[in-house]
Amino acid sequence: MKYASKPAFVERMEGEHERFLELAASIPRARYDETGVWGEGWTVKDLFAHLTEWEQMFLGWHREGLGGEKPAMPATGYKWNELPRLNHDIWAKHKDVSWRTVKSRFDRSYRQMQELVAGLSETELLEPGHFAWTRKYPLTTYLGANTASHYAAASKILKRWIRRENIGK
Repeated sequence: MKYASKPAFVERMEGEHERFLELAASIPRARYDETGVWGEGWTVKDLFAHLTEWEQMFLGWHREGLGGEKPAMPATGYKWNELPRLNHDIWAKHKDVSWRTVKSRFDRSYRQMQELVAGLSETELLEPGHFAWTRKYPLTTYLGANTASHYAAASKILKRWIRRENIGK
């Protein structure tokens, strides 16, 4: 998605994050460990861990890119056409982590994203190719996909599960 300004990006990122949290809060906490949210084994907790892992991957890409390195994207050992395998491996990595730890990491990761965005100029966010590692794309191509768009997708996943499971009715 293209953004017209830094405030427009921040508004969308924060809005989608808040919508995701509100939707998750509408689910009874006792149901956070039920499987089937997204695929067979995924839980609400796993969705939070997934979002966090992708934010952290983005932060790593950015850090490496600033250091003059070419980040391994999406992750070391994976190609973009292997996202199902990567997402499965992310799930497996975090599936046994407690809700308290997952939520703490999620909150901390989001704060890191907010701090990064706050410290970037509009040019750094929106100018195509400003950072060599983003090639011809603006930083928001990667940043938006790992924040605003990802929160919106996660909200759709939760909504579908809530409807299917008749939660809150």
